[in-house]
Parts: sequence; structure tokens; C-alpha cells
Amino acid sequence: MGRIPIGDAALLAWARTHADRWSPATGQPPAIGLDNAQRARFRNKADAAEAAHSAMQAARQRALDATAAKDAAFAILRREASADLARIDAHAATTGDEATHARAGVRAPKTPGQRPAPPEPTDLRTRIDTDGSIRLSFKVTTGGGASYPVQRTTTDQGGVQTPYEFLGFAEKNKTYIDRAVPIGLKSVGYRVAARLNTGAVSPWSVAAVVPFGSLKPAAARGVGAGEGAAGSEGPAGGVGSVKKEGRVEAG
Repeated sequence: MGRIPIGDAALLAWARTHADRWSPATGQPPAIGLDNAQRARFRNKADAAEAAHSAMQAARQRALDATAAKDAAFAILRREASADLARIDAHAATTGDEATHARAGVRAPKTPGQRPAPPEPTDLRTRIDTDGSIRLSFKVTTGGGASYPVQRTTTDQGGVQTPYEFLGFAEKNKTYIDRAVPIGLKSVGYRVAARLNTGAVSPWSVAAVVPFGSLKPAAARGVGAGEGAAGSEGPAGGVGSVKKEGRVEAG
């Protein structure tokens, strides 16, 4: 650290202390190699620096006050402009006069855009729990505000497949548990879609099929061994996989 402080406030404090020490109000000044003129000059320079510092602080405060006043005035102006534009919009809407905004020299407000349909759910996986229920999970990114309808189809031992029926909605964590799986089936399949609260709906996912009982060799089925087995987890596909179909119907 140098012998003379660097900061303005620290330097002023140092200068006051040493001006008083070198030119005391009473008694003889110390013998330090400075004559009276030099001592007086140092005190004058310290006083001038202190006055300039005080003027700067006052100017800074005035600038802060002026900036705050400017910001407040601009905020009021912006609110007034927004209110007037709202009145112009209301006039155009109630009168049906399409030239209103052109006469005012402002653009007409944009029509809010509708969110596009969400993507199709993917990576469907199923797991058979010990109580016989089937747990379905999937992946999809919707940006929020979505529900996930789930449908089921079954295939009996004779190979007859039922139409898809609505089961319910998956949880927000993108899982659904089918606790009422019919018995005596050859397989059961699930598909899921994403529906936004705006009404936009994704295509149905590719079905996730869970086979039961004796199965053909894996090469003929087109799936890996062990998929859909009790207590195991596997991706979508397998016996009786249903091709992707249209969009979700209401209800």
C-alpha cells in the first residue's frame, strides 16, 4: 500500500489529518522541512479538493433525481399511449372501421397466434406389475398445458382384435396404470396422444403391445426376447403392433 491513499474519500481524510498536523491551530508547527507558505498551500489544495468533491456529490444526486423524474415521466407517457391505443383498437372493433388504425398512424394489433399441435408421444414402455396391472410410460415435450389420453385394444386367443377404447388420461409424469386388464388375452396394446388446452392434438403414438402366453420366436415377432414379460420393461412394438393412426377424437 502506498503512502498516499488512492481513493478519493480516503485521500481527503488523509489530507485533512495531515493539514491539521502540519499546520496546527495552536502552538508551533513541527519541524518537517516545510515552510509556512508550503504548509498553507497544502491546506488550500486540500480545501479545494474537498469543495470539488462536495460539488460532484451534489451534482450526482441532482443527476439521480433528474433521471428518476425522467423515468417517471416516461412511464406515465407509456401508460397513456397504451391506454389511447386500447381506445383506438376498441373503436375499430366496435365500428368495424378497418381504416381506423391507418388514420391514427399506428399498426393494428396482431391476432394472437395459436400454438401448433404437440409432437407425437414416443418411447412407449410397458411393465406388468405383480398384481397383474400394466404400467405404461412414454416421452413427449409439449411446453405445458397438456393432457394425455390413453386408449387400449385387446386381441383374444383367436386373433380377433377389438377397436381402441378410451381408458383415461395419463398422469402429469407421463405414466398410466391399467388396473383392469382382461384375462385370457393373447395381447393388449396401448396408444397415447398429447392434447393441449387450446384443443390442438398430436397424432396417436405407435402402439405399445404386451403379449401374453406362448409366443412365436422373437425373429418372427420382430421384438427382443423378454419384452412385456411380467416384472420386465420394454419399448413399444411386438405382437400385433398397431400402425400410427389419425388424431384424437373428443372424449
